Amino acid sequence: MKKIDYWEKFEPTIFYHVYNRGINGNNIFFEDKNHQYFLKKWKELLAPFFETYAYCLMPNHFHFLVYVKEISPEIKAIISGLNTSKSVEFLNNKTNYNDFLASQFKRLFSGYSLAINKQQGRTGSLFQKRFKRVSIKDEYRLWYLIAYIHHNPIHHKYRNNFSDWKYSSYNSILSAKPTLIERKKVLAIYSEGDFNSNKEFLNYHNQFQVSNRLDDTDF
Repeated sequence: MKKIDYWEKFEPTIFYHVYNRGINGNNIFFEDKNHQYFLKKWKELLAPFFETYAYCLMPNHFHFLVYVKEISPEIKAIISGLNTSKSVEFLNNKTNYNDFLASQFKRLFSGYSLAINKQQGRTGSLFQKRFKRVSIKDEYRLWYLIAYIHHNPIHHKYRNNFSDWKYSSYNSILSAKPTLIERKKVLAIYSEGDFNSNKEFLNYHNQFQVSNRLDDTDF
């Protein structure tokens, strides 16, 4: 069996399963407002560069399934407005896109950690130092990982029904409300290109069982 590289480099037009947990397995989310703040920071720091297909925020870890956007003139314009050391290096061809994107994740983790440390009266690191990212290059794994991410509350015994968990993208995909999630593209993955049908999405999720063959998703 091929050894999994948990720290692959980000490349445009590739899907990645991105995940991390609290240091020593400790909690990273404590109140409703923490989840909301984390997603707000995601929207600000990472959504401009990734299409988000699924996510789940658990008490001590999180999962995202993302697609790296192409480096377009629009993307470069956004990067030029950031005025960070890594954005300047990238625009001057002194660093690559992977390193720039990794720096955006570090900004997310550091900013969120500062807020949580202040809230909880704690100090030191909140997250594990190296967040994992594994590329997804076949359709089966996309089907599986979207459902796996949404089933995390069952897998970790927080809920008996995954649809009851407020902090995942499952209900957003089925809703008509505005969302950062690529709702139509997710449904099309399950429905052979039909952007408007949720039948196969629902059927697959309702029949889903965690497979030991895909151990890169476990903590």
